[in-house]
Amino acid sequence: MRHSLCIFTLSLGWAGLAVALTPGEAAKRAPLPEAARHGGLLFADLNGDGHEDLIVSNPRQYGVYLYNPVEKKNVQWQRGWTEVLREGVAGDALTLPLLVDGEGKATGVVLDAGALKNAQGKVLMTRQELLRVPGPPSLSAEDSLKKLQLRAGYTATLAAKEPLAQDPVFVDWDEKGRMWVVEMGDYPFAPGEKTSDGRGGEGKVSPLQTGRIKILEDTDGDHVYDRATLFLDGLRHPTGLAFWKEGVFISAIPDILYARDTDGDGKCDQREPWFKGFTAGNPQHLVNGFSWGQDGWLYGANGDSGGEVVSVKTGRKVSLGTHDFRFHPDTGEFRLETGRSQYGKWRDDYGNWFGNNNATLGWHYHIPMSYMEAHPDKVPASIRTVLNPDVKVFTVSPPVKRFNHAGATHVLTAACSPMPWHDGAHDSLLICEPANNLIRRDVLDYATFPLTSSRHPDDAESEFLASADNWFRPTQVREGPDGALYVVDMYRMVLEHPEWIPAGITRGIDLRAGEELGRIYRIAGPPVKSGTPARALDPQSAMRSSIRWQRDTAQRLLLEKRDLTAMPWLKEIANDEALPQPSRLQAAWTAALLDESQRPALIRLLVSSHPRVRGAARVAAGSQDIHPDELAAWFPARVAPGAASSNLPVITRSDPDRARVVKEYLAKIATLEGNAERGEKVYQKACIACHQLGRAGVEVGPNLATVAAKPVEQILEAILDPNRAVEQRNVTTQITKKDGSILAGLIAAETPGAISLRLPGGVDLPVPRSEIGSMKTLPISLMPDGLESIVSPQDMADLLARLRKM
Repeated sequence: MRHSLCIFTLSLGWAGLAVALTPGEAAKRAPLPEAARHGGLLFADLNGDGHEDLIVSNPRQYGVYLYNPVEKKNVQWQRGWTEVLREGVAGDALTLPLLVDGEGKATGVVLDAGALKNAQGKVLMTRQELLRVPGPPSLSAEDSLKKLQLRAGYTATLAAKEPLAQDPVFVDWDEKGRMWVVEMGDYPFAPGEKTSDGRGGEGKVSPLQTGRIKILEDTDGDHVYDRATLFLDGLRHPTGLAFWKEGVFISAIPDILYARDTDGDGKCDQREPWFKGFTAGNPQHLVNGFSWGQDGWLYGANGDSGGEVVSVKTGRKVSLGTHDFRFHPDTGEFRLETGRSQYGKWRDDYGNWFGNNNATLGWHYHIPMSYMEAHPDKVPASIRTVLNPDVKVFTVSPPVKRFNHAGATHVLTAACSPMPWHDGAHDSLLICEPANNLIRRDVLDYATFPLTSSRHPDDAESEFLASADNWFRPTQVREGPDGALYVVDMYRMVLEHPEWIPAGITRGIDLRAGEELGRIYRIAGPPVKSGTPARALDPQSAMRSSIRWQRDTAQRLLLEKRDLTAMPWLKEIANDEALPQPSRLQAAWTAALLDESQRPALIRLLVSSHPRVRGAARVAAGSQDIHPDELAAWFPARVAPGAASSNLPVITRSDPDRARVVKEYLAKIATLEGNAERGEKVYQKACIACHQLGRAGVEVGPNLATVAAKPVEQILEAILDPNRAVEQRNVTTQITKKDGSILAGLIAAETPGAISLRLPGGVDLPVPRSEIGSMKTLPISLMPDGLESIVSPQDMADLLARLRKM
């Protein structure tokens, strides 16, 4: 079939007649893209789904837009021509043939059998090309290295690249100095895997489509890895590993398994599951780990997926729920831990634990589960706190169209792996942000409790590390055995999981582009510490080191061997006031783990020692008593519940009266000019009790910085029709107590002894489990209806102006 084109627009059924429309008539069906304002529109069902899609090409702009008939508020999928396959400025590298010229006259380009052809019938662009989503090209490892922008004084080199490393997400080093790399080659799909809505990997199976563990070696000591051995493949979405004795623990759903090389050839020949039952699903939200705890346990993150976990060694079954976890590498004991981190849970030198989740920079988990289990009668007001509500980032990569949350630009949306690190001057926290191709650095404030953080003073208007390469996807940054930082770059074109990409777009992109690529960078600079080569590691020297990996490895080796001959020098280090506190702390911990009789001495050392170290006394004490003055610090009257993943279930409810109010306000504020200064007063009057804006306010609902860039209609709906779409994490929980009284709020924390409800105004109310008769989830938001009674249209315009100022 051949279709003609006029200056205006045509509605072209794929197998039907063309119907001429004016731009105004076309816009009545759904809002038109900005590019359509200048003419050159053509409507046709390009993807064969029965809906007319839109091609735009004029001397100013171009675009190909699929029609989306389904609205999903939680990911900003709006009904209309909102699935953007390509768009840009006319004449750029991805431009379309012009449909109208500068005078608005048709150029003679027509759509014929799905292809754009000129007047002579020559094919200018095929249907397959129109449906393809073009992206920025990949770069060689050397060229991508040149795109890194680092803080002054630091340099970056390639420690490893493809084919030695492919799809890396996690690294660690064994005591021989070998780097072990976890490769998630089956991202985003393992063969045969599907999303919750039934979409799969489009039948593509690659030889690289498997999870793998590799061992990399630097044979000549030049900090460049030049040999790779495939230790183990065939894993399903591996996320992390940790060493113990002659093997490694590996997190790969649905298990945590233990794998060993028994004949010394570098390849696994023995493997067994230790823990089973972790929930499968989106590979960005799976069980992951591991971080060595000073208490001799290995700590892992929930991943937001949970599970019914069975320890093969003990037979005990534990419901993971909303908790993280730890396990003992000898006994197989599995215990719950505070928090629910998405990817990466790490500790500092003093035993403080940190995690995060997408739009949350970081949480400080300030109460260990062991204390709450030992004292179920004590009900903490909160178990974690947001370190810093400032989620703005300074992106240097070229802007590309997001597949969801298109308005979320220059803010954290994929924060992961919050890694404590001393940069030579400050106790810092490094946060990977793969969606924005950067690593952010905050400074931890140990003068507050729970801890808080703020932007590093050297990073006020830029990031510690940022790349102009859109394929740069940092998933982990950590200090290595030599004191340098190592950045793990998965290097993929598509980061977002297909679960959150419209189906029409997934058919036009290569979801696995970059599967054969991967880079690991070494970041060195003035603060880089002097580290003994790991293959010559001496536990006594390593325990005195300022490098955490050195101390952790020394402690692990001593515990593996139960080396009691180390006791004299461990006690010497612990009591040497000239040594740095982290060395004294870890030496004392190791001595207490080797000989239980040393635990009281450890507690006395910690309680009477440096203020930053005292917190570890709680964990060291176990069930023993500590002076009440020490305990009081663990129960501050302040978790605010941190922001969780935006990719959570959404409850929708339609209310015609609320929808009418939204429509009326939308029409009125379109004619009003907002004032940000007046908007600040509106925020303080109507919003500050439940929403943060910068450092002001209380975080009950979403941080307003994360919604500031959303379309006006969505912001008005959230304010005036709050029950229109409620994310699961924001629904109201109703508790009926045994005495008949009823409470309602958001779940701020769950502990063995209590449920803590966050009420409007930011008040946390702990409710002992012994007093709870029943609990249920209400499909409504805590946000009240009827705010139009105190927020006029002019107030709303001013508030929007204040939000846009972020």
